[in-house]
Amino acid sequence: MEKVGSFARCLEVLIEDSERMGRISRSHAVSVAGRRGLSPEDTARLIDALAKQDVLEGGEGAPRFSTLVGTKSSAYGPRRRSLQLNSEIPARMGAHRILNAEDEVELARCIQMGMRAREAREVGESTDRLEELIADGDRARQYLIASNVRLAISIARSFLPSAGDLELDDLIQEGIFGLDRAAEKFDPQLGYKFSTYATWWVKQTISRAICNQSTAIRLPVHVWEQVNEIRRYVRGFEVRNGTAPTVLEIAGALGKSAGTIKAIMDYAAPVVHLDAPLSTEGGELTSLGELVLHSLTDSVEDKVMEIEMRNAIHERIEFIASGYDRRFLRILEGRCGFNGHEEMTLEQLGQEFGISRERVRQLEKKVKERIRSDAILVQLARDFKEGLHGAA
Repeated sequence: MEKVGSFARCLEVLIEDSERMGRISRSHAVSVAGRRGLSPEDTARLIDALAKQDVLEGGEGAPRFSTLVGTKSSAYGPRRRSLQLNSEIPARMGAHRILNAEDEVELARCIQMGMRAREAREVGESTDRLEELIADGDRARQYLIASNVRLAISIARSFLPSAGDLELDDLIQEGIFGLDRAAEKFDPQLGYKFSTYATWWVKQTISRAICNQSTAIRLPVHVWEQVNEIRRYVRGFEVRNGTAPTVLEIAGALGKSAGTIKAIMDYAAPVVHLDAPLSTEGGELTSLGELVLHSLTDSVEDKVMEIEMRNAIHERIEFIASGYDRRFLRILEGRCGFNGHEEMTLEQLGQEFGISRERVRQLEKKVKERIRSDAILVQLARDFKEGLHGAA
């Protein structure tokens, strides 16, 4: 009974409005229906009733804002990631006047009614009037966003110094994503302006885009917050003192250790590309990647020295093994693959020498101890290691 009473009272109020103001727009009717809590189905019935009373603008009652934004809603679709920043936006910004509080409330209620109508359609209730409510909601959403693009541009410009590789167009597009999200969540009954509510969403989407996309190597959000904290302090310090602060000064001011500050600054350092040009030699451009590859390539002298060192170590091991027991060299060959021989088990070597496998193990242990204790061989091995990897 209460639902019927609300419908009847809403229809009565709108007819009174038409008598006072003349023909009313469909968006005005939807706004009144939304304020009185009518469902999308009842709102569709309400529009039908108003059309029969011949009190709607254009007979069927086009929304008041439809002539300003066109009949299509492709520029700002209902799905967040379908938004596109295109060349029309700067040109069309001037076509949208600044909205007053009444306009924002009307648009917001049309958006909410459109979303509720879309939900009703998804559960199987689809009529022409529901489709009109959905289209009205999309157009209202488009107009509300387009009327606040200036806000997104203003906020995007303030983020440009810390945007890294992102351009202003990228930041504006992310800001429009924030406007779209704000248009979806905006509640006109709370009484504040849409721009006040949307500012947080625009800043959030832009700052998140900077965290995720501004560098080749993505940093966690909490690291980016610390990077921005350091950058803000550095900028303020430079303005006050005319010089950049040291790491210790930053650490003292922010209450962090110097090591932490240094690590965060290293994380935020720009990426150096391997194809970055370095110099011109003989008319050819040298890149950083070519320089790195050249430094990793062994010279002919290094290769010759490596071979000589290997031969010296090999000869010293042969001298040690053959100088104590003729079986030592054979054990090294069988157990360690020395001189290119295949490795053998203790039992196989024991059968070859006519001794037990335990005795072979004892001889292997003894020859390795003699090799490790030879001062000349130890020095040769140390020189060889330093030649390959550099001195420690």
